[in-house]
Amino acid sequence: MGKNKKNNNPALNRIIHEPARLQIISYLAAGDKTVSFTELSEKLGFSSGNLSVQLKKLEEAGYVSIAKSFRNNRPLTSVSLTSRGMKALKLYLQDLEFIIDRVKDSVQTQENDQA
Repeated sequence: MGKNKKNNNPALNRIIHEPARLQIISYLAAGDKTVSFTELSEKLGFSSGNLSVQLKKLEEAGYVSIAKSFRNNRPLTSVSLTSRGMKALKLYLQDLEFIIDRVKDSVQTQENDQA
């Protein structure tokens, strides 16, 4: 996504911007590791169905990698953030910071004008 060159407005990544997906990708980025589906569900408080839907969208975008295996004869689904996902998150955060800074500047200007 990134900043729109014509009017200097960032175009927030809609895949990451959705609150549930932002929570997932942030959790994965903070841990910098592979986590189980169960851990994500428990730590983030998502139902299995909701988590599955959100992970599918992140996987389709290439932001997460999902691996299915077995541990002790039980199915295990592992999720990890891809390098593409980390890059997308970093750009999203830069764009969000740009918006926040712009709003802070505007509020400061308005406060100064009213003083």
